[in-house]
Amino acid sequence: MSVGRLLLVSCLTLAVAGCSGGQPVIPPPGDAAADHHVATGGNDAGPGTADQPWATIQHAADAATPGETVYIHAGQYDEDVRVSRSGNLGAPITLQGAPNRATVVGSFDLAHGASHVRLNGFAVRGYEIWGITLNGNNSHIELSDLEVSGGEVGIRLTVGYSGEEPEFGPISSVTIQDTCIHDTLYAGVDGTPGPCNQLTFRRVEVYGAGLGGEDSFAADGLSIERGRDLRVEECSIHDNGGDGIDLNSRDTDGDVGQVVVMRNAVYRNHLNGIKLWAGGRMERNTVWGQGVNPVDVGTFDCTAVIVDNTIAYNMWDADYGARDYASTFGYAEPGARPPTVMLTLRGNIFAFNTGPAQGSPTGIYLGRGVRLVDEGDNVFFSREDEEIYAGFIGAEGREVSRQDITDGTWATVSGHGHGDLAADPVFVSGWPNVDLRLRPGSPASGVGATGHRP
Repeated sequence: MSVGRLLLVSCLTLAVAGCSGGQPVIPPPGDAAADHHVATGGNDAGPGTADQPWATIQHAADAATPGETVYIHAGQYDEDVRVSRSGNLGAPITLQGAPNRATVVGSFDLAHGASHVRLNGFAVRGYEIWGITLNGNNSHIELSDLEVSGGEVGIRLTVGYSGEEPEFGPISSVTIQDTCIHDTLYAGVDGTPGPCNQLTFRRVEVYGAGLGGEDSFAADGLSIERGRDLRVEECSIHDNGGDGIDLNSRDTDGDVGQVVVMRNAVYRNHLNGIKLWAGGRMERNTVWGQGVNPVDVGTFDCTAVIVDNTIAYNMWDADYGARDYASTFGYAEPGARPPTVMLTLRGNIFAFNTGPAQGSPTGIYLGRGVRLVDEGDNVFFSREDEEIYAGFIGAEGREVSRQDITDGTWATVSGHGHGDLAADPVFVSGWPNVDLRLRPGSPASGVGATGHRP
């Protein structure tokens, strides 16, 4: 465990299974006639029962039929398992490891078209390239209670080159939950090229991606290039060499719909924290310790709803921090027209962004194409002379100071700003032992990720 991981992280309570492992229950032998068993001392020529188990997971994966569960008992299985068979709706094929992830496997590869499959309760390690691969045209897949570590990428979703069509088709209806992915050479989860549709991450921890080399956008914690109906909730994405959460970077048409990033702790990633290129809903997240811009929303035309987040103490680490905006909305890529971003921005805290090692503090950026749908009840406390840069006001944009927020000037020029506050939110503690809970009597009480009851 790195020294950085020992820092206090009580800013948001999350029920993340992490690397401790869950407690999958393996029923007593004979509970179901259709169950199969695998053990290290078994024999593939046997019947695969609890008292006469098979020896290899691959043999079991080739034999299992819809509705069947294969129980793989504790031990080290030096196998790269290819799952080619599919279950049916309501009757998946389940490969179940032993409690506490005591079943160790080299890798899992879900073949083109393999669907209605559940993998639960494994430690996946010892692979060179990808720990778990969904090749394409896979649907109704559940990956749960896993620890995936090492190799180039922990979990690869679709196969192909960035910006191109997938070699074996898209994937859909995939849930990854109660899982820890760590210490990969590049990304923790890589959805290149996509599309990855109806994709849910729930209580997933990703850390250590890309820290063995230089910081890189190829070393994101969780990256999905294209997809609709994406949910990332109650996850902890931290200490990665690239971005924390990076969604829809190749959905250039924008407004992909149903992208929700909610109740996550995103911290100490060496580049950006949360990037929603084509919009979505971002709610109740704590975002701190990023190396550069902590939140980047709306590179393409989109609708974005940003509510009740706490974004503070970013760009402070002298080892990898660099001065940047506290958050950007509608920032145009070089040579591109300003994107039109229909923006709701309510109940957020933006405070103490850009530390002294990187230069003067920085406020948020609202691009020229931003259209405020609803903005108010936000707390700003990073840069006194420019808490907000509003590119859509006037020919050259407008710098909005704390005084402008306090005396109502911002509300007058923007037509919004009701309840905005320019004041120290009074967190429990600042850098480096960051704790973004609010102290009693905080002027920010009732807003931000920790200002509301669960």
